[in-house]
Amino acid sequence: MRLIFTIIVSILLLANSKSAAQLDNHKKPMLFIGHPNRIKSLDSLIKNASGLALNSNDYQYQLKQNSETDSLGETAVNNQFKNDSIIIGVANHFFNDLAFGNSIPKLDYNGVKFKLNVYEVALLVKKYVERESINDLVKYYIKSIKEVSIILDTLKFYQANNTIQLDKIKILQNAANDFRWLNAIKKSNRFILVNIPSAQLKAYDSNKLIMAMRVIVGKSSTPTNTLASTINRLILNPYWMVPKSIIKNEMFNKYKADRDYFFKNGFTLINESYKTVDPCNLDISKYSKDYFPFIVRQGTGLDNSLGLLKIEFDSPSSIYLHDTPQKQLFKNARRFYSHGCIRMERPIDIGNWLLQNNRIAIDTFDFKKPSKYTIPRPIPVTISTQVIIWYSLIDFDNQGVLKFYKNVYNKQ
Repeated sequence: MRLIFTIIVSILLLANSKSAAQLDNHKKPMLFIGHPNRIKSLDSLIKNASGLALNSNDYQYQLKQNSETDSLGETAVNNQFKNDSIIIGVANHFFNDLAFGNSIPKLDYNGVKFKLNVYEVALLVKKYVERESINDLVKYYIKSIKEVSIILDTLKFYQANNTIQLDKIKILQNAANDFRWLNAIKKSNRFILVNIPSAQLKAYDSNKLIMAMRVIVGKSSTPTNTLASTINRLILNPYWMVPKSIIKNEMFNKYKADRDYFFKNGFTLINESYKTVDPCNLDISKYSKDYFPFIVRQGTGLDNSLGLLKIEFDSPSSIYLHDTPQKQLFKNARRFYSHGCIRMERPIDIGNWLLQNNRIAIDTFDFKKPSKYTIPRPIPVTISTQVIIWYSLIDFDNQGVLKFYKNVYNKQ
């Protein structure tokens, strides 16, 4: 249990091989070397890291590796300053994890480079260590992130009753670090957050929650992929270009049984030359589920599967956020019905927020009479806004109450 302190003490003994008087020649004071109480405080925090949803071995390993590679040939003065830097590095590592999480959330696609202010953490570490109040910095980070504070209180409850809830302990530990990362990027970013297990959407702007709503996400057989991406544009009155997988697995056999299937359901067939073709005149014997070289496009309007609004962003799996004509499904507690895309409960509210600097483009669209428009209306989103789709088994309701959610996709 005392490995950290043992390693640090060995560093100190190594560094004291020459006269401490040599240190007087250096103007820069040391933060830890020569201050055993500071070292003990850091050691105690690291030893009890599990209560903060961190792993004490991460910092023990860093200390051990640095102490083993320390140079015996250096002067005592240089050695002591080097060892002080080692301990400062460990302290910064610990508090970076406390501020930003010890890993970023697992995402299938990460197309955004969010900046984290690690420089600010280093300044705070120095400030609080010099005040002999490093424990207060821990309290600061816990109290400054409401969700993490609630998660850690819940974690302590389960750790104190550690008989049967090891799975929930792991879920809480992961969630604490995910929400630390989320809190860090909230401070200077504007984004839409979708959590798959809770089927919830929240929009944030510079640490302020703008709105929250229910969403419909992918079935377990056609799951929604996680990602971080930048929103490119919004399309009013969109077409629906039917994915090849849906044509193959759901539509082709219906078309084979009823040659009027596409016409009855408002779909147009487009060939490789981008010309419309009449599905009734095709020689069905030439085609199969695996070979059907046509674009299947659903026309615009209230019956369109994407509804009246679609939000686009870079995604390797070609998913997007959109409206839906099936409003009744939002009443259900479990909302896993889609083929991977995300249906929004209040898409017009999101559209107004995304286009707040270009309201004319959306205000002049008559959502009650979309039949007036025959083609889609694309509008670029010029206010930098990201979308994050993540998979957290912990989420918070409108009253801020922590809830566990079912692992619908059986992710590890």
